[in-house]
Order: sequence, then structure tokens, then C-alpha cells
Amino acid sequence: MFQVYMWVCLLEGNLHALETELFPLCVMIYPKLNVSWELVSQMTHLLRKEICACLSPEQAKYCEPFYEILRRMFSAEVFPNA
Repeated sequence: MFQVYMWVCLLEGNLHALETELFPLCVMIYPKLNVSWELVSQMTHLLRKEICACLSPEQAKYCEPFYEILRRMFSAEVFPNA
């Protein structure tokens, strides 16, 4: 799901889908499903590794700002008690 949203944002050239769709959905659903934010944070890290492995360095560089925003959205600073 995160990867799909990230690609949509890359294609659209903005973060609208991450900020207004994915993030609120995760905030609403993950606690009810007992999904730990640590797991989500680790998943974003693994997503970056996979993206870097599948793309050329030039392509991966273009993706980096979008990944960084995704990582910050689901960081321990945002969810310190999770």
C-alpha cells in the first residue's frame, strides 16, 4: 500500500495522496489493528532499500525526497508513545 501511494505521489509530483489519504488512514486503522509504529517505521526503511535496489542511482535520487517525507510522517517523533 505504501509503495502504491509513493508511486502515485511521484507520478503526480506532489505529496497530496500521502498527506491526505495514506497518513490519516493509517492513523485511524493501525491502532485498532494493533500495528506498531515501530513496524511501520521499519517497513518504510525496507521500502527505501527495495526502491534503491530496483532503480538506477539517478532514478532513486529522484525518489529520495518522497521517501524522506514518508519516513518523517511515520517516525517516532510523530508517534512517540506508539
